Amino acid sequence: MHHPQPEKRFVILSDDQKTLASAILMEQKGQQKVFELTSKPICDLSALPAINILSINSENFMAWRGRVAGIQNTCLYFVAEEHIGPHLRRHLRIPIMLRTYLYPLSGDSARLPVITHDVSCGGISLYASRPLAPGFRFEIAIPFSSPPLLLSAQVIRVISEEQQLYACAFSDLLPQEEALLQEGIFEYDLHHKIKTVH
Repeated sequence: MHHPQPEKRFVILSDDQKTLASAILMEQKGQQKVFELTSKPICDLSALPAINILSINSENFMAWRGRVAGIQNTCLYFVAEEHIGPHLRRHLRIPIMLRTYLYPLSGDSARLPVITHDVSCGGISLYASRPLAPGFRFEIAIPFSSPPLLLSAQVIRVISEEQQLYACAFSDLLPQEEALLQEGIFEYDLHHKIKTVH
């Protein structure tokens, strides 16, 4: 009988960074790890040459690339072959389209409706209803939780003037905000792909 370790929730990704499933770490001995799948995988994980497993709500980032040794019911037996650095978590972009608002930090204080294009722990790209200039600073409501996360960001570059699509970077994220954002990104991605295991 496996017992989950507290706060050890993970997301399983393919090598091309597609979210495949979510899991809880039950037990680990060196490279051998046992996970309880908390969502039905979107493909046969054991058929893949390798998978990536990243922690999504742990202050100490844990991530490995390795292979599936076996799956029994909802237990995933995994052999870690290499560690993954925290840079992957920060820059992993998930396509997420949400209607929300940004709030300028100077000048015009009226909120501006936007639609997100993709989100990572490092930044966000979004469609705005009016032109934005690089350097423009704002706060944006990210509706992953209730109440929504309100995060500071600034426009880094214009991706498309015609579409009014902008790349923005988050600034001064607190560790708790980054953890909530990380969890929200993957939970949203999984929720829109697969059904939870019963």
